[in-house]
Amino acid sequence: MISFFATVFAPLLRKWKISQFVFLMTLLCICLPAPARSNIDYFESLQKRLIADGFDPGTIQALYKGETIEFDFKGVSRFFVHHEGKLNYDQFTEKAPIQKARDYISTHKAAFDRVETDTGVGRELITAILLVETRLGGYIGSSSILNTLSTMAALNEPRILEAFWEKVPPERKLTRPKFEKKARDKSGWAYKELKALLKYANRENMAPQEIVGSYAGAMGISQFMPSNALTLAVDGNRDGRINLFENEDAIASVANYLSHHGYRPGLNREARYKVILHYNRSSYYANTILKIEELLKSE
Repeated sequence: MISFFATVFAPLLRKWKISQFVFLMTLLCICLPAPARSNIDYFESLQKRLIADGFDPGTIQALYKGETIEFDFKGVSRFFVHHEGKLNYDQFTEKAPIQKARDYISTHKAAFDRVETDTGVGRELITAILLVETRLGGYIGSSSILNTLSTMAALNEPRILEAFWEKVPPERKLTRPKFEKKARDKSGWAYKELKALLKYANRENMAPQEIVGSYAGAMGISQFMPSNALTLAVDGNRDGRINLFENEDAIASVANYLSHHGYRPGLNREARYKVILHYNRSSYYANTILKIEELLKSE
């Protein structure tokens, strides 16, 4: 059909000095049907919920119309697979990471002196946590926390949950009942964390769409979830802002977090272990942190 039109209109094309290529491309745009939308509006209902909960309508609408906002299927799908990769915390007890941790303590001596005086939490314990969480700030993650939390929060809507389910490869799917239960649980949790992220970013004059972190939504050198950043993070360098991507704020915030959950000087190993579980409810994690702490003290 297109070649027919080109032949019929050839005299006009010569008269108007329009190339057949330009004509054909224009004709394609006119004749071919517009492509179907590949994405439903995943965040429409989420925006309404946020506005109903008191967030400024203009701010929310502008945020979710931004170029960086997207439904993060790839990242969030990691919550819904049968098997996660086995973590290797033992790597942090090797000679090189321990030496790096000692150097970190030396570099930030003044910050550690302050937090030990203020909270009683030892520098070795704080450093052990920062080492395992982000390699002392060397790896903080690159996922958009706004996208991650928005995607999980949106799963409370049946049509979006169904669209998400259809995208998970069959060989990686949970059973449908387990998937739906996990989605419901994660959706409610993510919505609370999303609200905390928006409040934290507003308070600290940060752009929420620019905050990156782990695929699970944790951010900064200390890998705090937004709710903890909002309530337990502190201004370690005393510059008037709480920025968990800065070492002094991260150090002080970890100390405050542990202190809030019951850390006191002189606790025995079992008591310290229980406090660390608040940071990560993994026996493997907690035992590794305590082992690193002991290695750092052994010099």
